[in-house]
Amino acid sequence: MFATAAFRSRTIFAVLAALSLLALNVRAETAQTASVPGDRVAVELTFLKANPGERGNLVRFIERNWFEMDRIAVEQGLMRDYRLLDSDDEDGAWNVLVEVTYSDARGYEGVREAFERIRSAHRPVAVDGRERLRDFGTIVESRKTYTRAAAPMADSASN
Repeated sequence: MFATAAFRSRTIFAVLAALSLLALNVRAETAQTASVPGDRVAVELTFLKANPGERGNLVRFIERNWFEMDRIAVEQGLMRDYRLLDSDDEDGAWNVLVEVTYSDARGYEGVREAFERIRSAHRPVAVDGRERLRDFGTIVESRKTYTRAAAPMADSASN
């Protein structure tokens, strides 16, 4: 009977040890997978400079027009996220930044055809009686950047 209990105890310990090693291995593989070059996400940045006195209207124009189309793109799975950042600087090269995170690693190029259908269906919403970007500001630069898929929160908290 003692031999049977000891055998069961060793067997249970071996199974638990094997499961623990398997879990650690899966966790390590997940962390490695998150950092491989093929797992990057395109984030496109559009830097804009508001015309003098038009920053508020530029922001409203973007929210009512660009972000309405972006909202649909997120619903369709073309984009993951979009947001606007305001630098609060009148004298800099730019003072409004739009950041769009795409589902496709190629960024806009990867969703161009589908997004153009959204754009063609969109009816411009006027801001202060005007409905063209150049009435409020100009795009001064666009950049495609990449971010890597984030590791699970539990992993990053323990580091």
